Amino acid sequence: MKTNKQRAVLAVTDGLGFSRERGRGVVNGAWGHLEAGDREQLISAARGVGRSPAWARNLLYPVHVESLEADTPTPRALEWIGNLEAARESLGNALRDRVDALVELVADKHRYVPWASGVRNLWQLRNANLSIPTSASGIWAGFEDLDPPVQGNSETGHQQIGNTSLAPQLPLEITRAIDTGEFFDNPALNSVLSRAKSRGATVNFCYLLSGVGGGEGRVHSAWNHLEAFMELVFDRHGFDPSSVQMQAILDGRDSAIDSSINTYGPGDESGNFLGRLQKLLAKYDAQRSLAWVVGRSIAMDRDYREAAAKSDFDHLTGALGQPISNFNELRAVIAGVHSGPEGKTDQDVPQISVLRLDGSMPAISADDAFIDLNFRSDRQRSKIGFLAGAREFLAEEGAARGRSWDGAWIDHGLDLDICGIAEYHPIFEAEHGVSVAFRTEPHADNFLARWPELVGADEYTLVAESVKASHMGYFFRGRRETPVAGANEVRIVAPSHGDNDGVSADTDFYLHPGMRANEITEAVLRAISTGTSRLICCNIAAPDMVGHLLPARYEEAKTAYAAAADALVLMASSATQHGLHMIITSDHGNIEDDTSTHSVNDVLTTVIRADISHGNPSAGVAIPVFQARLFDIAPTVLGLLGLTLPDSDGAGDSDSQPSQPAAENTSATRKLGTDADRFVGRPLTING
Repeated sequence: MKTNKQRAVLAVTDGLGFSRERGRGVVNGAWGHLEAGDREQLISAARGVGRSPAWARNLLYPVHVESLEADTPTPRALEWIGNLEAARESLGNALRDRVDALVELVADKHRYVPWASGVRNLWQLRNANLSIPTSASGIWAGFEDLDPPVQGNSETGHQQIGNTSLAPQLPLEITRAIDTGEFFDNPALNSVLSRAKSRGATVNFCYLLSGVGGGEGRVHSAWNHLEAFMELVFDRHGFDPSSVQMQAILDGRDSAIDSSINTYGPGDESGNFLGRLQKLLAKYDAQRSLAWVVGRSIAMDRDYREAAAKSDFDHLTGALGQPISNFNELRAVIAGVHSGPEGKTDQDVPQISVLRLDGSMPAISADDAFIDLNFRSDRQRSKIGFLAGAREFLAEEGAARGRSWDGAWIDHGLDLDICGIAEYHPIFEAEHGVSVAFRTEPHADNFLARWPELVGADEYTLVAESVKASHMGYFFRGRRETPVAGANEVRIVAPSHGDNDGVSADTDFYLHPGMRANEITEAVLRAISTGTSRLICCNIAAPDMVGHLLPARYEEAKTAYAAAADALVLMASSATQHGLHMIITSDHGNIEDDTSTHSVNDVLTTVIRADISHGNPSAGVAIPVFQARLFDIAPTVLGLLGLTLPDSDGAGDSDSQPSQPAAENTSATRKLGTDADRFVGRPLTING
């Protein structure tokens, strides 16, 4: 049944950040290429709004708000944006077109995807509505306060977007446990290690080689966690290195594409993860503990491809892998993969096995221990599933994504003693005896978890493609596998491209750079026109997934960006036509930096009010500083739905008056300590 209550659409586009530094470089380059007459007209337009000739180059920014410095006071920001709008309007269509075309051309030379893609439809939408820079990394994403900041990522980004206060992340909690010494007393880790030692079993573990500092991944793993684990295994428990076997997984996605063996940055302080690992192992005379090396596309697949899981299993059980004897041979093999005809990066390095002292292939044996040191759940479920013998679980997850599993090989009978540093899925502990070192508790302040309380029985819809299903599901619900009791959720998952489309790994998505943007758009448009959902939330994956393939897939990245822009504009048009509000945001930056990694850049949040004309986009702005945080999105959504929030003038629904928890009672306050009020979300706009 259609609802007559206020409705909204929330579109989360993965990896759609913007770079102030790179944008400034494009603008300066374009300014230097302007025809003299056009430059004079821009200067005259600047003077017409009381601005200096130097200010005129801000008129080259396709999206007005991107010319602002971070943390600009709101009154100044709105005046600035208003001046840009008025000055641009005075230029005339022909000059504006020439300016935009020049900026696109220069951006292409700079390989700055957000502008080189020429998505004028999205620029116009951003400029015609309230668009606000939004922090999506570092402490604002729930991580440690590091310099450089920890990059944003899809997991934490979707958690923050779904929360009404900051959602502290597990790596922060683990780091604190290391600092206080609690890590070394962790019951789950110590139990599995003690049991292995008592029965003379081998301790096997996996770790993604990444996450040394804030600028080097730290999306799935953190180097200080590996260092602490080594101390626990070799110093505290006294394992002989011959009884420890490590699977080193190469990144090349959240870190530089060849950072396993190459260094980056001034003084070569970044990258060289294998060199760092060799040095760390040498501290314990444990170089021979390195057993397996493989790219993450194989060992950390999240779309439940049976071929990837089976090859990972065969590698760990000694049936597959190029044999080598030492670190020098290992580096040579990886360098050969990089320079080979296919130009593979770290994440696609095929299985390599470091021979044991007796010349045999390394292999997990029955009754061994296995510990997973990667904390992000979505990319560990397949591995832990097949190691634990969770055949039914994997078959169901595959089927949900349109993938059929044979699965007979999962009945291997290894009976491993398995521990995860995090909780990857409740079924592993409940039905397969997997222990958990650090639990990932659901977030109390998640707005979907409080939906029955805040909104009632009204329906909401979640839409995503399968490769990102957990993001517009488990993570978006505040680390919950299923909706809370009483929540009326409709979930639509479009199967991502697969083997039949030439996509057998994440690195193949460039073959279909728009991914399932069209299917996601169609599902959202149907939900809008049907009119039964109070809120429609969707995820567009292409900018992030193809952005991870930069710099090699630059042209495809532009196509991905354009596909996302077209999708957003179509959704906004339909939402406006049907009287729905809409919010556009992103989980983190990625595609804007021409690297394979995520970024620490801001993203943009655009609020399209169905009750405010496009001539007054600044109406209702409620924040003193023109800088949002991702955890401001949920309070804004609730406000647009007509629900009363703290410090809000909205009257709210007569049948639904939420009582937002006070700052001192939020999960953010409990875990972040003093000054936690700044980690409580607030609506970006007010009603009226």
